[in-house]
Amino acid sequence: MKTILKYIKTVSLGLLTLSLITGCFSFRGQTLSWDADLVRLTGSVQRAVVKITVYDVEKKPVGIGSGFFVDKSGHLVTNYHVLKGAYAAEVTTYDGHKYPVQEILAQNEAADLIKVKVKIPEKGVYRVTVIPDVPAIAERIIVVGSPLGLDQTVSEGIVSAVREFPGIGRTFQMSAPVSMGSSGSPVINMHGKVIGVVAFISVSGQNLNFAVTGQSVLNLKAEKTTKTLSEWTYSVSRQKPRLAAELCKKGFEFSIQGEYKKALEYYKEAAAKSPDDAEAWLGLGSCYVGLEQPSAAIEAFKEATRFDPNKTQAHYYLGRYYQGLGRHKEALESYQTAVGIDRDYGPAYLGLAEIYSEQKRLDDEKEAFEQLLRIWPDYAASHYNMGIIYAKLKRYQDAINAYKRALAIDPEIPYTYYNMGVTYGIMGKSKEELAAYKQSIRIDPDFAPAHFNIGILYIYSGQKDAALEEYKILKRLDKANADKLFDLIYK
Repeated sequence: MKTILKYIKTVSLGLLTLSLITGCFSFRGQTLSWDADLVRLTGSVQRAVVKITVYDVEKKPVGIGSGFFVDKSGHLVTNYHVLKGAYAAEVTTYDGHKYPVQEILAQNEAADLIKVKVKIPEKGVYRVTVIPDVPAIAERIIVVGSPLGLDQTVSEGIVSAVREFPGIGRTFQMSAPVSMGSSGSPVINMHGKVIGVVAFISVSGQNLNFAVTGQSVLNLKAEKTTKTLSEWTYSVSRQKPRLAAELCKKGFEFSIQGEYKKALEYYKEAAAKSPDDAEAWLGLGSCYVGLEQPSAAIEAFKEATRFDPNKTQAHYYLGRYYQGLGRHKEALESYQTAVGIDRDYGPAYLGLAEIYSEQKRLDDEKEAFEQLLRIWPDYAASHYNMGIIYAKLKRYQDAINAYKRALAIDPEIPYTYYNMGVTYGIMGKSKEELAAYKQSIRIDPDFAPAHFNIGILYIYSGQKDAALEEYKILKRLDKANADKLFDLIYK
């Protein structure tokens, strides 16, 4: 077995978490075709999606939107603006039944998200799973909602851009058609998991279809005191409009188009009008990041933490930027401050885990992922990374169990099967090792490391012809490793 392991490729393809500033790496599945599997996938999601009808103080219908249930208690997520100004609202489920919105549970106006409780029997609730994974550019997505009041409409598209904004989090632009009534619709990946929520934004006369990510949904914090919809609307109406907030909104509209110089002017004015407004300083920091002015960005983020020292996101974004600059000591301090304020703030643990991984602080990395699993138990990438950590600790059966948990959540990840195969090989279980590699190439036929390792296993089991077939495949995918395999076949 040691002889075989000398040749087996054992590169663990992680850490699959946030890649700061430049992008995000998370699990990617294979694209599905419009077949029975996809119809079944959307069918299960449709049952969790509702049409929302909102009413004014005179009980007259004044708008529509979409939403989706996230648990069996009747908790539903939609856009903040869908319910803004409403004194009553009811949802229409997939089977035509109507139920009233009972109370407001959580909200984030900046991210245009709100969570409410619907008065509905538990047996009438179908839920979807929200995950924090950020989609890749060109990844296929599906939107299920009620555009123009047309119930349970499915539209397809791809992700065309991914951006991040302080106070809002990650957003992505998509090509899926969005119309009035689509607001609050779930955006799902090819495994039926919610990765975003539609937000219809019009900028400078151009209609851009954006969604906030599932992470923003998971970050919603429960209100200290719940209110009925009418009580909430009344309390919002009593608040004085803030000029700084309007200026920040204008700045954001330019930011999402990458026009940072124009956005900067609005955020500067907002900070001048209201210097104690942390959101204005976060916006300024974001613009300076886009303009590649690190010193100014850091100072702006620091101002946000100074004016609102308990604002978790301000410390988090300061940490993110420090990490992008390679200033890991300051990044760790900022992330640790963030989780000290809010121990359930998942993004900061992601940042901690990534730095600990780079610094080879295995125990600290393990603890960070354990915290993530406490907060997001359905996050497949964290189970996957726990598998890698257990393998490094030589706790091989624990590693296998962690990979299995990841696959139970997201069964179409070639990397997970691949690393499971490597681990089985270390354990001397060649039959299970081969089966895992084959699952990896079932999902991704061009996954070269799995073909190489299968070829090695065939060589040492005396199946020279089968090893040659793997060599032929590798010639197209990875010539260097194909040559290595060829030399081993004829060694």
